[in-house]
Amino acid sequence: MQEAKKIQSVAKAMTLLDLLAASPLPMGLAEISAQTGWPKSTIHGLLATMRDFSVVTQDEEGRYMLGIRLFEYGCTLSSSWTILDVARPYIQHISYETGETVFLSILDRGEVITLDHADSRRCMLAGAEVGCRLPVHCTSQGKLFLAFMPEQDRKNILKRKELCAYTDHTITTMNALQKELEDIRARGYAIENGEYKVGLRSVAAPVFDENGGVRYAIGIIGMFRQIESEQFSRAVAVVRETAEKISRAL
Repeated sequence: MQEAKKIQSVAKAMTLLDLLAASPLPMGLAEISAQTGWPKSTIHGLLATMRDFSVVTQDEEGRYMLGIRLFEYGCTLSSSWTILDVARPYIQHISYETGETVFLSILDRGEVITLDHADSRRCMLAGAEVGCRLPVHCTSQGKLFLAFMPEQDRKNILKRKELCAYTDHTITTMNALQKELEDIRARGYAIENGEYKVGLRSVAAPVFDENGGVRYAIGIIGMFRQIESEQFSRAVAVVRETAEKISRAL
């Protein structure tokens, strides 16, 4: 949609939802105004309207937080997603088989979102939580989406993203990232080698939709000692095979 066609009040309401979602605690008008730069009267009017629809609510001190209506929307949406029903048995199976954390992800607004996961028998790993947003340039699933999307879409995402260094192994130059994406397309899967979290390594393979596009990514993340290990090679094989099965099932 072109910028001129945006309804500014709707855009501001969505910004407020994002702000409340990112805050670990309810927020007051003054705090919201300080972070947005908007007048308190504007914010109050938007939030009052959203409160009428139970999209936001207030605590006993008048501070704002997300409302129950959003939970209802989420439940309705998740119940309509065939991918969750199809993929969950596979996710649980390969997590049990490998003992590692398994994730199912989708791309949204240039970031990776975890749709579903099964925890490792050892521990819950950061970055695999449902609803978690992750960067695209330093996660296996993010690089996978970049590698298989149309070139113009990839350019549009990367021109808005800074290649931030999360660890000493993070790819931080466009040339190096382009080379990595070429390698991913050639081999058909993506690897993260300690690029987002020190000590963690992951592999992700594409799940194709009915039009042949890479709609989802399934993968394994764990504390593998190195990507050349037999354990990691087994994870790669399992993930690739499972991605093909889910693609056929869809």
